[in-house]
Amino acid sequence: MRTVATALLWCVATAATFVGIGAGWTATHVQSESGFVDLVSQVGDDRQVQRAAADTAGEAFADRTGLTGVLHDRIADVVRDGVLRLTDSPDWDKAWAEVARDTHQRLYAEPTPKNVRADVSPLVEVALGEVSAKLPVDLPPPGELLVTMSEKDPADFVAATSRARATTTVAVGTAVIAALLALVVSRRRGTTLAALGLGAVLAAAAWWVLGRLALPRLVDEQAATTTEAGRHLRDELTDHVVASLDVTLIWVALGGAALIVVGLVSRARRS
Repeated sequence: MRTVATALLWCVATAATFVGIGAGWTATHVQSESGFVDLVSQVGDDRQVQRAAADTAGEAFADRTGLTGVLHDRIADVVRDGVLRLTDSPDWDKAWAEVARDTHQRLYAEPTPKNVRADVSPLVEVALGEVSAKLPVDLPPPGELLVTMSEKDPADFVAATSRARATTTVAVGTAVIAALLALVVSRRRGTTLAALGLGAVLAAAAWWVLGRLALPRLVDEQAATTTEAGRHLRDELTDHVVASLDVTLIWVALGGAALIVVGLVSRARRS
């Protein structure tokens, strides 16, 4: 009976650890504004993303002017080139972070928006002084310059990720309690401790597989877009999400491995 109870508690602890890994990463890097900005800021270093963002900002700003024809295209090109020239400067990093922060705030505002939009005006403003000197017209600051990044309704995504912090607390608490009860109930605590460590390693391994199979598909579905900027951002974001999750998994796996070693050493000493 004690063996069955220990096995059931091990299953609960392992399942809770699996849930806690996903919820914990989401709470840290998606639900948290600062975590989201840090994650998206890394994407802004990619040259293709920078080019696509500069194209989008140039077109959006030119459209805002209300001009048409050659002058519209000239403004779009000059703004794009001006933004691109500043992508290696701290001003670009600051502007890109502002875009990410505003996007997060809009996404988690009440009520939840029907699509995902980004204000690219910070990208234009970093180059506007240089740009204005090269054009025959005065260009005022753009103010808000919204661009639709995805037409997909983010309501389900926002609702799920908004619960990440609470889910993490419950999952971690459940895992710890189940693990402690398993050690109390078990006849061979060294073996049980090693098994709990193995469960943590298995949970990390499961997320490693999901990170390469399911996460790219999930990001693709949530970031459905027809724009070049949206596609580049989505692809780079997927790579950074997987890489960031891998860091978490390494720490969980190392913790699990440590429990395995301690458990096996304890078992050997008792033999």
